[in-house]
Amino acid sequence: MSSHDLHFTVSQNGVEDPSSLYDPATMPDSPRAAPSGIWAQLSASSHPTVCIFHVLFKLGALFLYLFGGWFAHDGRGGTSGANFITVTVCCMLLLAADFWVVKNITGRLLVGLRWWNKVEGETTTWIFESAQNRQVNKFDSSVFWTVLYVTPLVWSGLFFIGVLKFNLGWLIIVVMALALSMANVYGYYKCSTDQKARFQQMMQQGAQAGAMSVLRSNMLGYLAGVPQQEQRNFV
Repeated sequence: MSSHDLHFTVSQNGVEDPSSLYDPATMPDSPRAAPSGIWAQLSASSHPTVCIFHVLFKLGALFLYLFGGWFAHDGRGGTSGANFITVTVCCMLLLAADFWVVKNITGRLLVGLRWWNKVEGETTTWIFESAQNRQVNKFDSSVFWTVLYVTPLVWSGLFFIGVLKFNLGWLIIVVMALALSMANVYGYYKCSTDQKARFQQMMQQGAQAGAMSVLRSNMLGYLAGVPQQEQRNFV
């Protein structure tokens, strides 16, 4: 008759502790909760950090412009000149940082495009580049182009609101935001236009090469068939 060892675990107050009957090392891992919200969407991106920085500086400048009036007020209900200058400078720094990041980093990593200018003496040459044979993530491309085109639209709306309210001082920020955002829109539009032109040129070259190949094979077949026809006529 076989015997079995019985194990009893009793706590100090005499009540059995069921958690001690299980070895955590042998228990299966509990399933982790799937990411939700914005993190679930960023999981489809090849460069989630780059997507965040593509939006981060824009939101910072927009937030500071919309709510900077609260920081610029003085204790008497007016606007403090020093606070207004501080808010304006901070907004311009955020806008400049966003312009540099979009122009040099996010466009290159998210959609494989880049534009820049080269200065040689007194001549300035604008260069629009697009990466060849690059697989662009659909989510990254959607985030890049949507944010790129929506940004000047938002600042245009704020410009008209500022004009209607006669907030001429704050329009300095809006004009700078419009200039920088439209510069990026124009630069990347030219890059995508060049990319489409290159694609069409490649398709035309491929069609011409295919036509030449067919023509060459037909000519060779015709020349190879002529001697056979002469031999048949001779016989």
